[in-house]
Amino acid sequence: MTSGDVRPDRHALLELEALLDELVQVRHDGDRGRFDVDHRFRWLLHRIWIAVGNEAYAYARLTGRDLERDRPWSGLYQLRNRLAHRRLPDIDEDEVWRMTQFRPEPLREQIRELLR
Repeated sequence: MTSGDVRPDRHALLELEALLDELVQVRHDGDRGRFDVDHRFRWLLHRIWIAVGNEAYAYARLTGRDLERDRPWSGLYQLRNRLAHRRLPDIDEDEVWRMTQFRPEPLREQIRELLR
């Protein structure tokens, strides 16, 4: 099966799952101390969350979900927008760190349920 054989909404879920797997792996490469002092580590986590938000947006649009209300898609897309459009000094790094610590696994489980 090629990627052209996968429904677009399912493809977005598969991408989300892969990005969350990557986020968990990158998270294990550091701790809060590293996050606070290593701008490249922090930037990488930002970029992965932005990509997660892009795929959440794609999935929501492809399935007719409301990006203002339907969770978790709305929250992921809003985080993506904050990370992509705010100046670095204006980003709530505590929020990014909390999301990185506590959200990937529950999100991954939710996505896996949708893929079944």
